[in-house]
Amino acid sequence: MKKRFIRFLAMAAATAISISSSGCASADMTVRAAAKKKTEAREDKDEGRSEKKHHSKKKIKAYDERKETLMVYMVGSNLESEIGAATKDLQEMALSGYDPDEMNIVVCAGGANKWWNTSVEEDDLTMYVMEDKDIVPVYEMENQNMSEPETLAEFINEAKKDFPAEDYSLLLWNHGGGSVAGYGADEKYGYEMLSITELGKAIHNSDVCQEGKFEWIGFDACMMGMIEVADTLKDDANYMIASEEIEAQDGWDYSVLGDITKENAYNGEDAGELLTEAYGRYYEENYHYVPDYTLACVDMSKVDKVKSALTAFARKADGALAKGDYSKIARARDNTKSFGRDGNASLYDYVDLGCFSREIEDLYPEEAAELKDAVDDCVIHNVTNIRRASGMSVYFPYENTDMMENMIKMYDAENYNDNYSSFIHDFTGVLNGEEIIEWTVRDNKPTAKEDSKKEFSVKISKEEAENLSAAYASIWEKDETDESGETYIFWLDSENTAVDEDGNLNADIDGKRFFLTDDSGEKYPIYAIQTESTDEYAEYVTYLTKGHMTGDTSNVSIYIRVDDKHPEGVITGIYELNSAEKIGYAQKKVETIEDGEHLLLSYFSRKIKFNDDGSVEPFDTWEEAGLIGNEFDVKGQLKVVFEKPETEHDYIGLFDIRDTQGKSHYSNYININVD
Repeated sequence: MKKRFIRFLAMAAATAISISSSGCASADMTVRAAAKKKTEAREDKDEGRSEKKHHSKKKIKAYDERKETLMVYMVGSNLESEIGAATKDLQEMALSGYDPDEMNIVVCAGGANKWWNTSVEEDDLTMYVMEDKDIVPVYEMENQNMSEPETLAEFINEAKKDFPAEDYSLLLWNHGGGSVAGYGADEKYGYEMLSITELGKAIHNSDVCQEGKFEWIGFDACMMGMIEVADTLKDDANYMIASEEIEAQDGWDYSVLGDITKENAYNGEDAGELLTEAYGRYYEENYHYVPDYTLACVDMSKVDKVKSALTAFARKADGALAKGDYSKIARARDNTKSFGRDGNASLYDYVDLGCFSREIEDLYPEEAAELKDAVDDCVIHNVTNIRRASGMSVYFPYENTDMMENMIKMYDAENYNDNYSSFIHDFTGVLNGEEIIEWTVRDNKPTAKEDSKKEFSVKISKEEAENLSAAYASIWEKDETDESGETYIFWLDSENTAVDEDGNLNADIDGKRFFLTDDSGEKYPIYAIQTESTDEYAEYVTYLTKGHMTGDTSNVSIYIRVDDKHPEGVITGIYELNSAEKIGYAQKKVETIEDGEHLLLSYFSRKIKFNDDGSVEPFDTWEEAGLIGNEFDVKGQLKVVFEKPETEHDYIGLFDIRDTQGKSHYSNYININVD
């Protein structure tokens, strides 16, 4: 698989699409939030705390010991204030059919400017217990900022004291930013987040963990299924349940709580199986365009083995960097499944550990085998529709070079693994250092294969081949409405390329393109950027706008997969994007496109510059040509097809080559005819 960093940001800006995470913080907000900048709101809170005379309990009865007390730390944030996601999950819990004589559900709910129910107090942070399909306030929290470790510890201690049980489990609900950015963005306090170190200290120093440990700790939050998070919490819980990927807005399916009490599944392994299976089943049964999902249960007693295997790799690879193995390691990293992407951009640089172990098998077979076995042993349940997602990820900086320096500083501050941190410092030192070689491919004109109008190649040197990370055949078509004849429309980036033994980078363009269609049978061309490619499948992304330009609009990304089961393509997810003006946290919002909705299709176009001899000037000198587009009303169900156009087309093709230092190099162009 090849994973590429976004190239067409200019297009996105031109169509008012801003690339940001559909489930968590944008890269900018992530750094600002995790840096814990002090806000005016926090200062106001500190002043207000001194004025409070007391914090009262409203509990009117003592609660007998149950088999389990489930503690839910629910930082509502904009997920609640904007779309009522926390309220929906509280309703799911209340109506799940769980047995209150066996399980207490205790909730600390706050961190949102608005709540979509009348039970949660908006002005003060309060602890509640679930009773009679509602939540009842039982304690007014001393601390108010949910992104402070003291607040989480206070909640755990009060819940344990007032709601005794044989076992305790902790559910952390809200935004997640993984090992770098942390967890829990409090909307009332400038979207501050708990770092993983702060989270770990709050849990470890709580009364539950001073006397024992949690049976399981779960994250209904994005991208928390990481080795760094598990390592931080391994001594404080028997199991961890978390997702490697961005979660959709509905999060976990809490109707399964009834099954947990019915089946007496209080053991973390049994609860983890029910919770993960319910999670996958929910998205398969309730979404027509099923979003990417993954939820895994980790045996915390096996985490040290994973950490040890990662350390062994880091030591081996760090030494190999000095021997010139950088590009080999970089290619393995680029081929690994990554998470937290937005469209074709990876914002967080989190990669799957199991997948990575397979990518380094040829480089470091012993270390790869140790890492694979450790991950397989540690992850006991993993429910996912993402191919090559093993259930546990790690931070491996490579794609997001703009934020890399700040993210590594934040990562260093957590002190996860000295050996691994040393490796990523040395690795990124080469990544961001002087160019390994001077590339000359931009001066080369592709040539067509004999007797073929669709197969073409370009010559690259041995050094270029050794430092090539990914190569894409980029297909453009002349805009016939432009009288100057200079404007070309982008249609496809395809990774159907390979370097042969003679040093030729080859592409085979079969003429297929993507079209949106519906029940009317009409077809509307769209451009597509390939984001992943394996022997089993290829994935693409495109962008469009819902609504009329004179009214309300929303910008969305559409994900498409082509595989043996869907050779003509299938839509696998539709996600809302933030507008360019919206800085901060995006909703974990999965979009739908329904019958009758109006769609605006914008095409990325450029005025190609040609030299006097007919050759094309470098891609980065091409001028933006403005907006070209199409529009239509959806009739019935929106679908996608991947096929040849019905009429003959003349294209130009060129190679977009990404080297192992993340730089792009464009070849000259060649004419392509598809009949």
